[in-house]
Amino acid sequence: MPTDIIKDIKYVTDERGKRQEVVLSFKLWKKITEELEALREKQMILTGLKQACREVKKQERGGLPEQALGDFLDEL
Repeated sequence: MPTDIIKDIKYVTDERGKRQEVVLSFKLWKKITEELEALREKQMILTGLKQACREVKKQERGGLPEQALGDFLDEL
């Protein structure tokens, strides 16, 4: 994390100095949540590709019937 971002993070501590909460600017919070959403979308895509690869392997072994291109496109 860049140094300028770290200095924008503030901590709320208890009487012993143990961090209890984090305070961020709205701009930083928005950036973090946007990056998190992009990562979630990437994860969904990769999970879908992984599942598709498993299904192709099952089809190659005869464990799943092949799907016609028209049927596949209809699912989209």
